[in-house]
Amino acid sequence: MGILSLDFLILMTALVAVHYCLPVRFRWIGLLTASMVFYAGAGWHAIAYLGAVTLITWLGGLYMGRCRDKEKLALAQEDKATAYHTKKQRSYFLAFVVLLVMGGMAVMKYGHLLYGMIQSTYLAMTEGHKTLADWSLVAPLGLSYFTFQSVGYVVDCARGKADPESNPLKYLLFVSFFPQISQGPIMTYRQLMPQLLLPARFEPTVFVSGFQLAIWGCFKKLVIADRLAPVTSAIAIGFDMPGWIILLGVALYAVRLYADFSGGMDVIRGAARMLGIDLAENFRRPFFSMSVAEYWRRWHISLGVWFRSYLFYPLTTSRFGLSLSRGGQRIFGKKIGRTLPGVVATFIIFFLIGIWHTANWNAVVYGVYFGVLLSAALLLEPLFKKIRNRLRINIKAWWWKGFCILRTWGLILLAQYFAFTAGPKQGLSLLGATFQNWTFADAGATLTGLLEPLEWYIVLVALLLVLAVDLMIEFGADVNGKLAGGSFLVRWPVLIGLIVTVLVFGCYGAGFDAVAFLYTQF
Repeated sequence: MGILSLDFLILMTALVAVHYCLPVRFRWIGLLTASMVFYAGAGWHAIAYLGAVTLITWLGGLYMGRCRDKEKLALAQEDKATAYHTKKQRSYFLAFVVLLVMGGMAVMKYGHLLYGMIQSTYLAMTEGHKTLADWSLVAPLGLSYFTFQSVGYVVDCARGKADPESNPLKYLLFVSFFPQISQGPIMTYRQLMPQLLLPARFEPTVFVSGFQLAIWGCFKKLVIADRLAPVTSAIAIGFDMPGWIILLGVALYAVRLYADFSGGMDVIRGAARMLGIDLAENFRRPFFSMSVAEYWRRWHISLGVWFRSYLFYPLTTSRFGLSLSRGGQRIFGKKIGRTLPGVVATFIIFFLIGIWHTANWNAVVYGVYFGVLLSAALLLEPLFKKIRNRLRINIKAWWWKGFCILRTWGLILLAQYFAFTAGPKQGLSLLGATFQNWTFADAGATLTGLLEPLEWYIVLVALLLVLAVDLMIEFGADVNGKLAGGSFLVRWPVLIGLIVTVLVFGCYGAGFDAVAFLYTQF
């Protein structure tokens, strides 16, 4: 069941009707029931895997809580030996749970690659006379999202940042809350669980703002992202096309990815808001970023926060990080030495983010590219600052901001060559072809060969509308809130116009799969 399917619409309508009729303290039961109905569409294999992860991390959280209580009691009684032993037990068990759950995710996502390697080795050993039996795994819907969220819960219980949930059904709701399970955002137990157990009471303005946000997400997904899908797919393999068309295709892919993912997030956050639940913002207008680091702080925000909280800080403050800092200070000096743990941790994180996206060599290139770029930025920032000061550059000047945004766009687009092609060789070939054949003689025919003129006009108008709204929000305007709480005579014409636009100009039917979001596969 996709979040743009008719089944989801029926489920949401029924849930909203029931949700606000139930007493507040019992609404979590309705949310859990809806979550199980939603996830049932993924098949019993997915439900079984989700149940196993839920059980393991729920028991792990309980054990973490008991260990912390035992440790506190031992410290209060000045029994340092028991406290130390208990802390060790907690650390070992935490590592076991994290490795078990994350290892399960790795097998589900990358098991086919391992099987392929084993098959190749076996064929070589038997000189091609024997093959292994076919074997495949289908990754459950939203595998990465509920894995990260549940692992974060166990770690927070171990750190004392979350109290273990004693009720397994309530914890199951936290892991499987249906609007967010397919694409995120990834939230912590403290952020989400109180809202699930005691959702906000019905507020007409909040409900309308949630509905508006969901429709806006549908607009971005159906009118822009799905309309651009065949264009970017054709250009991804179009080495014989003019260079400017290839560059346009790469830029349109970046736009399509943003419209697809942020559109899905808007639908999810809007649906949750209609139920009185506020999910974390996952996109903050990333294409206005003035640096690649800022871009990643604005793009898939919850994933970046998760990696910073559960990997970056532990790495930089661990024995490894401290040893790296001391060794770096002895060899390179204090400034670089102090920065070195952050540089290494940044590279590791972006390498992992790369291979998280998909299981191929392009993902490795993608992760290494951003890892090197951001690690180098950390090391060279003092030098860049000195150069800016010596040149007396006003970093608040409009021309400097414009230059930084264009520079960031260039660096982001370079990575997209490896994001929407099948392998590094294809990505490099496409990059090389970009600098060839910049002829505009048959520009009109080339463009209309990819998309009908009317379709291009629809895309252009839709993109200008999204740009206008994003600009207003970037400069501090609460567009959704003001529209939801504004005049009836303004709100409803705008809302009806948006609904009609989605219904008329959205991409449906043969050739379009409105349910298939790009990030659902992760």
